[in-house]
Amino acid sequence: MKSIRKILVLLLFLFTAKVWSQVGINTENPTAMLDVNGNFRLRVAEKCIETSCADSLLVKSSGGYVQTVSKDEIFNSGGRSYVSGTGVNPTIPLVVIAGFTNWLKIAFDKELIDEHNDFDISNNTFTAPKDGIYGVFVQIKASNLVSADDLGVGIFVKKGTAAPTLMAEESYLIASVLSINVSPPVRKTQTMVALNAGDQMFFGVKTTLVSLNLVSGGSSLFNIYQIK
Repeated sequence: MKSIRKILVLLLFLFTAKVWSQVGINTENPTAMLDVNGNFRLRVAEKCIETSCADSLLVKSSGGYVQTVSKDEIFNSGGRSYVSGTGVNPTIPLVVIAGFTNWLKIAFDKELIDEHNDFDISNNTFTAPKDGIYGVFVQIKASNLVSADDLGVGIFVKKGTAAPTLMAEESYLIASVLSINVSPPVRKTQTMVALNAGDQMFFGVKTTLVSLNLVSGGSSLFNIYQIK
């Protein structure tokens, strides 16, 4: 009889433990270890072991669960595009941009940063990986100038099968005094553009010269970064 009583007590204990393994506050049907129906305030949090929770945030999942997520996981979860390049190759001929007088496509052929391989150095074109807002900057420096030549740089966007559009440019004549060029050989421009996945972007130089050499390295470069 005593043995039966012990078994019943044990079964009751196990049943109670099962029932109370999930605790609900302001709810009679908890669906997690702790289910709070309403606001809560966390006054004290235990320190993470060593640095396992460094640079982490508490977030709420779509199911209503609060969990720790690293900062990098949040900021990079969308796979945002970051591209930086330079390396204007003088051996690559500048290609005429159809529909634009005196505009030639710049042959940037060296990537410094390309998070997701969004810039193709074979055709010097950036392809948007997803819909979003993109910030763009480009700068060129010419190594050979001729007086009264119109020198400029521009940002071009091609959406789908439509013709390219010049989104931003800086262009003005090279002034000279006593046959000495007084205008700087540098042109630069920047803008923000809304792109859909698959839209393309490239850069052009405006010149009437038969040949134009651009200084590479830190003098001629571009940056593309996805803002949202």
